[in-house]
Amino acid sequence: MHSKFLYEIIMKLLENPSFHIYTMSDEQIKDVAYQIEWEVECFHWWFFVRRKLLKSLLSSLNVSKNCITLDIGCGTGANLRILGATGFNVIGLDRSIYALSLTQKRINLPLINGDLNGLPVRSESVGLIIAMDILEHLENDINGIGEFYRVLKKGGNLILTVPTFKSLWGIQDMVTGHKRRYSRQEILYKLKQGGFEILRYSYFNFFLFFPILIGRRMINLLGLKIESENKINFPIINFFLKAIFSLELHILKHFPFPFGVSIFCIAQKK
Repeated sequence: MHSKFLYEIIMKLLENPSFHIYTMSDEQIKDVAYQIEWEVECFHWWFFVRRKLLKSLLSSLNVSKNCITLDIGCGTGANLRILGATGFNVIGLDRSIYALSLTQKRINLPLINGDLNGLPVRSESVGLIIAMDILEHLENDINGIGEFYRVLKKGGNLILTVPTFKSLWGIQDMVTGHKRRYSRQEILYKLKQGGFEILRYSYFNFFLFFPILIGRRMINLLGLKIESENKINFPIINFFLKAIFSLELHILKHFPFPFGVSIFCIAQKK
């Protein structure tokens, strides 16, 4: 798609385009967590399989190729390449200018500096929202769900993932600024209260639930100080974790998991 056409789309979406369009001249603030994510997202087992999950979920939806897709909390762009390859009109949005500056080094897609607490996007202007591991960062997640609903067109879809089970709280929750981990009942209830119809949901990262639980308990017990769990990785470990996690994608085509490290939901604006 021509950059001029994408620019015109963004102009129509934004409430205040002169303020919210991201450019490389914006002030950049160092962020260790984003830097690590940018360095590992291409090969790390978590990001690799989560992209495959997103691709699988997208293929299950009947969404027009002309659909304007907003990746909220796009971070360093881990999912933008997959979304761009679908043929959608994809726009990445994140509140971190530093993260967006890293994204722009690899991906040539429109980026917006904005916050889910008050999206700089016009009401009923977006056909598909991707919000993977973003809602848990908000103090007021009900407001965030309200923003999803506001900017989506009627019949528009939301693909959402959030971390689950308070017992799994660990260093990664702290370094990335999580406010909570969810139960299935909580996230489904909040989405329904927000006016969404739930089309599909399941826990995922099922097979690695207990290894991750034990690992995080050990880190807490030993008082280990690490910058990010994403740095605890070796090629052979990465290979096996990627293989184990990837098995879930085949199983999810037939039935949901009873628990897992995360949960995904596909919801539709009524």
